[in-house]
Amino acid sequence: MQSQFASRPKPLRLLLRLFSSIWTGIVLAALLFIYCSIGSAVPEFRQRPFLEMTEFEWFHWWPFNALVVLLCITICTATLRRIPLNVLNAGVWTIHTGIIMLCLGSYVYFGTKVEGDAPVFRRQVKIDVPGGNRTVGLVAIPGAEASAVGGDGVWNFQIESTNSAWPILSDEHKGEKAYAVNVGVRPPDGPPFVRQLLAGYERYTEDIIPGQGRAIKSLGTSLVDEDVELSLVYEPQEHFHVMHSWALFVRRVGERTWVERPIHGLPRYNDRISSRDHVFTDPHFPAKIRPIDLEVPAPAGNDPLAGASMHITGYLRYAQLRRQWRSDGDGLNPVAKASFVSADAADHSYELVAFDSRRRISDDGLIELRWLADPALTSTLPTDSRATLKIVVPGASQAPEGAEVPGADVSLDIPITNDVLAGREGPFTSIPGTDFTYRLLNVQDNLAIPGKAAVVSIVMVEIETPEGRFTRMVADQPNMTRDMRGDEADPHAHGRAPAEPDPRIVMTYTPRSSPIVLAAHPEGMHFVYNGPSGRAISKDVRAGEVVEIMPGLAMRIDALWRNAVGEVRPYVVPPPLRDRDAAEGFSMIRLEIASAHGVETKWLHFNQYVFPDEQYASSGRFRYVPERFRLADGTPVEIMFSRERKRLPAPIALDDFELDTHLGGYTGSSLTIRNYVSRLRFLDDGQWSEPVGIKVNSPTEHGGFWYFQSTWDPPPRENPGGGMNFTGLGVGNRNGVHVQLAGCCLAVAGMIYAFYVKPLIRRKRRGHSAAAAHGPAVTQFDTEAAPSSKEAVEV
Repeated sequence: MQSQFASRPKPLRLLLRLFSSIWTGIVLAALLFIYCSIGSAVPEFRQRPFLEMTEFEWFHWWPFNALVVLLCITICTATLRRIPLNVLNAGVWTIHTGIIMLCLGSYVYFGTKVEGDAPVFRRQVKIDVPGGNRTVGLVAIPGAEASAVGGDGVWNFQIESTNSAWPILSDEHKGEKAYAVNVGVRPPDGPPFVRQLLAGYERYTEDIIPGQGRAIKSLGTSLVDEDVELSLVYEPQEHFHVMHSWALFVRRVGERTWVERPIHGLPRYNDRISSRDHVFTDPHFPAKIRPIDLEVPAPAGNDPLAGASMHITGYLRYAQLRRQWRSDGDGLNPVAKASFVSADAADHSYELVAFDSRRRISDDGLIELRWLADPALTSTLPTDSRATLKIVVPGASQAPEGAEVPGADVSLDIPITNDVLAGREGPFTSIPGTDFTYRLLNVQDNLAIPGKAAVVSIVMVEIETPEGRFTRMVADQPNMTRDMRGDEADPHAHGRAPAEPDPRIVMTYTPRSSPIVLAAHPEGMHFVYNGPSGRAISKDVRAGEVVEIMPGLAMRIDALWRNAVGEVRPYVVPPPLRDRDAAEGFSMIRLEIASAHGVETKWLHFNQYVFPDEQYASSGRFRYVPERFRLADGTPVEIMFSRERKRLPAPIALDDFELDTHLGGYTGSSLTIRNYVSRLRFLDDGQWSEPVGIKVNSPTEHGGFWYFQSTWDPPPRENPGGGMNFTGLGVGNRNGVHVQLAGCCLAVAGMIYAFYVKPLIRRKRRGHSAAAAHGPAVTQFDTEAAPSSKEAVEV
């Protein structure tokens, strides 16, 4: 045997000796332990720029596979050469066989693993309007909207609310509960109404008229318009999105089908930019320059951008679009930044744009920015935060006969509230001491002036004089106040276009203002604070100045740009301020598309799912932010940044959703929930299967994939009956898991054999050996036949 071994080539002998060594196995096992510890306990290492690996990728990388293969070779070689196959060694052979099977099963499992998730919505509202040429679908999520064109015009629909446990109070189904969807309907003509739909109980569909209640009580029929048909149907999900993947989705604007372009090689954990001018950063966390230029080729198929070159030239792990201002613009565009400063709380900053009707006043209504063309106009700033209308009838020479004080002006200050807005049907109010009366019709604040970078606020006032009636548009800018044409019987306005106001009645409108008014003008800025008792502070201020409003609270004027130009870039959120559970939710890419039309570059937000349109994101739980580009011929296309998408083995529908709660039911707290159950149906051969329940930690298998609860739509705290309009399913395969399980069972069985059965066999054998050696001589007391102590030991 030794001669045969010696005759083998030396390299082969060395390899056999190496892989037969127990120390080789120990070293490989130690290396595997270190490798696994780094991947699991020190994720920062595998996430570094030179690796950029997820945990799954780390444990499927070639070094890990090589270590496992070498360990398996060592186990096989050492077992065959050093451990004879017999009854005593059966446990070791079984353990080693189990380990090899576990490694093979794991290789198949991780080599073919596909895992992802998918949202499955509970119902869709199917809509058919009179004279319409197509059926419109509206996903059953509060806030979702859709329009349908009918023979008499455009119908508008909106999901107003849902209820997952609506009680049925009539007929033989009394006491049962159903999923209810309330759809607001706005016909082309006629008053709006709400149609209530119950899943599975079409016979109880009815309309509700706002302010009147159920249509059956007001009209004698359950439906306001029987020609408009609304029904609840399943909303099947046909795809799932793959975990730890990237993709772009492209389509022409107006289409509903996306064309997918997978992205390979895009980083995941580290920012990649080629210039700091592409982003805004915190000064304490400067951006590192790491260029990237990754081409995303078009797949075979109907890709609308197939003829364009698409490159990713930037990636940000956690960023938000932010606007910053410069003061080098060509036109007037006043922008101010101010902050509340308090010793007891963090600073709260505001950014105000004077000519933007939505951004000139802060969201909380506490501060506003105005532009004054002349510094002298600071005297016209409000002294009260309420909207007021000032009416003046000039002195005796112009005042009608009967004025209270001849030769003096009649003056009124009228606070404008909802109570004093009479409208066309309200009564007139007399102006004391005059023959004039008036009524306030309506107020419209912050109207954009066409062709000008400014806004105007107006109050419409109907005035009655001895000669007749007319309507005055009273503007907060006096030069824009006009008297409007009345009807043909109005002698005062007949034949006139909007004209200068009647000088016999002077009106001035001061719109409702915030307590704090910043008035920018060509020479600086004026600060006004109107407290509960009226004007409290009025002074000129400059950038950087702090104005004390009351003890413990002040306002700092951070900046003023008169010719502001807004620049929008991604702001890289500093690591300490990031949500650790957000994963890739705030990722962005910089996409550059070169075509015959030119080069367009935009930053794209990451979208967790790719939906057909924005109605699926109406709940606010999902993002739907596609970006638009243009083809060479000017045709607009939209692109969405998301994950790769794969087709499910069978479409899935959410039949029902059950919430298992503790005693007392759902109170808005997760502590009151014990479990939640999704009842799914699978579409096989055109037929829906029976409902299959999926609980937390209780998945089900269908078509080679396993489905488990991932996320859900919890009811809002203020509406315990709402929510539960969709469920989030985790989707994944488990190839090779049975081989893994068999390997584990074999290894455990081998351990039991080696540690419990083998000692019994050896003990029994030693007992038989001892009996065979001493049995006949000892029992017959034949001392001559008994072996010596040395011989006994050798035996």
